[in-house]
Amino acid sequence: MNIKKLAKKLNLSITTVSRALGNYSDVSEKTKIRVLNLAKKYNYSPNPHASRLASGKSNSVGFVLPIYGLNSSILNQSSFFEFIAGLSDKLHSENIQFTMMFAKNEKEEKEAYEKLVNVQKINKLIIHNTKKYDNRINFLKKNKVHFVSWGRSKNFNNYSWVDLDNEASIEMMVDYLVNKNHRNIAFINISEEYNFAHQRKIGFLKGLKKNNLKFKKKYYKTLRSENPKQAKDIIINTIIKNPEITSIISSTEFTAVGAINACKELNKEIGKDISVISYGGPILEHLSSPSITTVDNPLKDLGEKAIEILFDTEKDKSTLIEFLGEPKITERDSVHTVKIL
Repeated sequence: MNIKKLAKKLNLSITTVSRALGNYSDVSEKTKIRVLNLAKKYNYSPNPHASRLASGKSNSVGFVLPIYGLNSSILNQSSFFEFIAGLSDKLHSENIQFTMMFAKNEKEEKEAYEKLVNVQKINKLIIHNTKKYDNRINFLKKNKVHFVSWGRSKNFNNYSWVDLDNEASIEMMVDYLVNKNHRNIAFINISEEYNFAHQRKIGFLKGLKKNNLKFKKKYYKTLRSENPKQAKDIIINTIIKNPEITSIISSTEFTAVGAINACKELNKEIGKDISVISYGGPILEHLSSPSITTVDNPLKDLGEKAIEILFDTEKDKSTLIEFLGEPKITERDSVHTVKIL
C-alpha cells in the first residue's frame, strides 16, 4: 500500500490524505478519522520524504545539541541525553520522526537551525539552554516555526516552555543547609548569560533572605568556562580566602565534581569537614565518593512533557502552556550538621 492507492480507495486527493496523516488543522476531523482508519487497516505508514513533498513541510521534530560551551563537558551531555530520551520515547510512541543535529560552535549551531527550518522544512522544534536574550527565539518566530523551549529567556511570556524550577531548587538547598546549622554558604554558579543560572542566583538570594542571612559577594562565584578544573581552582581559592565556609552549593554537576576535587586537594573530608550539595546527575549518583546529596529533577519526564505541549499547542498557537518540574532532595552522605558551640 502506498499513499496513491490509499487516496484512490478514499476518493481523496493525495495532498488531503498526506495532510490528514500529518494532523493538519485544515483537514476536518471526520476526514482524518477516515484516513487514519484505512491506513491502520492496511498497516500504512507515510514516507516522511514523500509527506514533505506533498505538504511542503516535514512531520518531524527537530533538535540541535551544541557540543561546545556549556555542553562541552560530558557531564552536562549525559543530563541532556536524559531529556532527549524523553523526547525520543514520546515521539516514537506517536510515530513521528526525530531529527537531531550537533554543533561544534556558535556558527554551526546557527547554521543547524537554518538548515532544519529552510532546507529540511521542519516546522516543529524543541530548543534548550536559553539565554536571557536568545536570538533563536526571534529566528523561529520570524520563520513561523512552532516550538517549545526547555528553559526561559528574560521575556518568556509569549511562547510555551518546560523548565526546572531553578529558583525553588536553590532555595530548597539553602533551607536544607540552614536546617543543619550552616550559615557560611558558598554558591558556585555558571555564567548568568544563561537564564537558568540567573534564576538560580535569585533562588540563592531568596533562600538567604528567608533565613535572615546576608549575601556575601565573596561566597558567590561564577564560571565562564564550564569545566570541573576551573571550578576546582575557583573553589580552592575561595575556601583558602574564606576558611569559615562550611558548605558549598554547586549549580551543576560539573561544579560539584570541581568541589569534590577541591576538597580532596585541601584535605577536607566532605560530609565531616565541609558539606557539598548539588543539582543531580549520573556521576554524583553512581560514582562519587562520598555520594553527594542532590536536588533531582525528572529530566526524562520533562522531555516527554515538552513533546506533549508541542502537539497540544500546534492547532491553536495562541495557546501557551508553561510547565515547571518539581524538584526533590535526595539525601546522601555529603552534608553534615554543624555543631553550635
